[in-house]
Amino acid sequence: MTKILNKAAVTSLVLSRTVYAVNWYNVAAVFTFIAYDFGQNVSGLGLATASFYIGVGIFQVPGGILAAKVGPRATAAYGMLLSSAAVLLTAITSNFYQFIILRFFVGVGMALFFGPGVTLVSNYFRRESQGVGVGIFNGAFYVGGSLGLFAWSVLAEAAGWRMSLAVGGGLGILGAVLLFIYVPKEEWNGFTVRVSDLKKILSNRWLLLLSLELLGFNAGTTLITTFMVYYLEGTLSLAPALAGGIGSLAPFCAIFASPLFGELYDKTRKPRALLFSLGVLLAIAIAIVSLGNVYSAVASTIISGFCAGAFTVTYLAAREARAVSNEYQTLAVSWVNNIQMVAGFWSPVAFSTLVVWFGYADSWLIAATYTLVLISVILFGREKPTHNKA
Repeated sequence: MTKILNKAAVTSLVLSRTVYAVNWYNVAAVFTFIAYDFGQNVSGLGLATASFYIGVGIFQVPGGILAAKVGPRATAAYGMLLSSAAVLLTAITSNFYQFIILRFFVGVGMALFFGPGVTLVSNYFRRESQGVGVGIFNGAFYVGGSLGLFAWSVLAEAAGWRMSLAVGGGLGILGAVLLFIYVPKEEWNGFTVRVSDLKKILSNRWLLLLSLELLGFNAGTTLITTFMVYYLEGTLSLAPALAGGIGSLAPFCAIFASPLFGELYDKTRKPRALLFSLGVLLAIAIAIVSLGNVYSAVASTIISGFCAGAFTVTYLAAREARAVSNEYQTLAVSWVNNIQMVAGFWSPVAFSTLVVWFGYADSWLIAATYTLVLISVILFGREKPTHNKA
């Protein structure tokens, strides 16, 4: 039985994670309207997505260091506040260049929230249920993703894309307020971040392999969640609401996959087989989009959503690595997330370029191959923690 130590804190973290995901995905849902206003095409979507991922990526490690220095609560709450304020500003931007810059700052705030959020939510579950706790936290991300892709498509049609983004930003600020109110302040009295400890974490082989594996999963799932709605509207001529509904199937399925694989991890503590199996399925999911019909698109989004359980397994494996002391749990998770975000920023840019050159069919097949190669590196790692619990 899952045992929660602080229900109010967990609830506020889960709600914040949900809104966080809405503001992550909703741009993909409304980009058709944004592209019309600013005279953009699929390349513009790729550029905006890359800017966002650069922000999310390069601030993962600084966020982890900040959390070790001042505590996860403050880092997560202020990160949520920053990302939400930037989302609000995108609703009033006057040109596409401002939009790209603001998406970078949305990513920065989300980077500060993510790692501390994983640490906080796992600490509010008993040891035997921490995998389920992180799975629920990740499941909330996909609840928000489903809402962002579907509900925000409908909202943009009814009230315009600017109003839809303003709603997301306002909800995010509310989430930050809940974090300040319901997540208890930690006993965090000037912990010293040592350079020698940082070197141990950043050079840890198991964490590096987890990072590369996660890069593969991120590249694959990002292409599905970012380009699927636009692909269905532009290539298969589906209405925005229907395209958004199909696109939302991926995060919807991930809602259930995240806690399921968290529970499997709690029982096995052996992530390699889980991660590689899910990687093969994800590559298949991307490849079948090349068939070029609605049925293959639906199948792809469902399978890729199921494969998102890999993120829960990876974050748990990183947290359990114990490269150094427990104060660095957030940094370990952030470091694993950092590489896949920084290195993965070019994935949407490369994919959109491939589409312009070769069309969607060949581009989906190339992306599937690239994804499988990256995920396969996990077979060369060891699974047991590298440091005993403090």
